[in-house]
Amino acid sequence: MRKKWKLSRNQKGMTLIELMAVVVILGILAAVAGAAVMGGFDKSKTSADATTKSVVADAAQRYIMDKSMVLGTTPSVITMAELIAAGNLVSVPKWSNGVAITSVSMNNTSTTDFTLVFTYAPLAP
Repeated sequence: MRKKWKLSRNQKGMTLIELMAVVVILGILAAVAGAAVMGGFDKSKTSADATTKSVVADAAQRYIMDKSMVLGTTPSVITMAELIAAGNLVSVPKWSNGVAITSVSMNNTSTTDFTLVFTYAPLAP
């Protein structure tokens, strides 16, 4: 019993150097984890924007088919209000930075092909 008491009295705990080493290691781990998380946020924003573009393009294509729009040589504009009124969208879509899409322009490259061009609302001051 005496030996145990002597050993516990002689233990001093952690030195300042050991404590500093632990803090440095934790800082390095936090920096690595932070970088990984921030990269994940950028990737998720890019993915969300691609999904938004796909949803609006799908809605515009359904609107074009429902209205039996004839592809000509002049571009026609479809607003988000028209897509919502037709039931192709539920609400005005926004990009990951909060900017709303106001309309989709249909640029016809031929009588059988067209390209969709997205128009955005200006950023709020």
